[in-house]
Formats: sequence, structure tokens, C-alpha cells
Amino acid sequence: MKKRMYLKMAAELDEMTQYDWFAHARVYENTGELKKAIEAYEESLKIDPKFAKAWFYKGKIHYKLGEKDQAKVCVKHTLEIKPEWESHVKKYMPDL
Repeated sequence: MKKRMYLKMAAELDEMTQYDWFAHARVYENTGELKKAIEAYEESLKIDPKFAKAWFYKGKIHYKLGEKDQAKVCVKHTLEIKPEWESHVKKYMPDL
């Protein structure tokens, strides 16, 4: 509950950073609100398009939802930024 309170306060102050949006996305993801999580990851990436963790987790959700084309785009961005994450990406999205 502390996370949600912090996130709500940050949103009210309109001072959301890419890390705040990422935290929102993780909370949404962990509570099963996957579409909201994707939206929050997208907000994070608007601020920092090179935020590899946001690309990776966004890709995982698309993959989980069967949206493989979108997942591939996310994987491409992830590996352009962090090529050393290739084995990690393959672990969670093996057929991309």
C-alpha cells in the first residue's frame, strides 16, 4: 500500500519521472492490470526512450498477452540498448 500512496502523490504533483512511471507499471503488472501497466511503461519510455528495463517488461507483457509483434519491437529496443541481456530475454520470451 505504501507504493500506491507514493505513486499517487507523485502523480498529483505532476512530477513523474521515468522511474515513477516504471514503478506504476510494476504495481499494475503485479495486480494483473496489464493494459494499465503497458500504458505506464509507455509513459516511462516517452521520458527516457533508452530505459531498457521498461522496454523489457513492456515486451514481457505483450508476450504474455500473445501480442508477439509488439513484443518483438520491445525486444529489439531492449537488445539495442543492452545487448548483454540477450540470454535473459530468451529466458522469458524464448521464441522471439
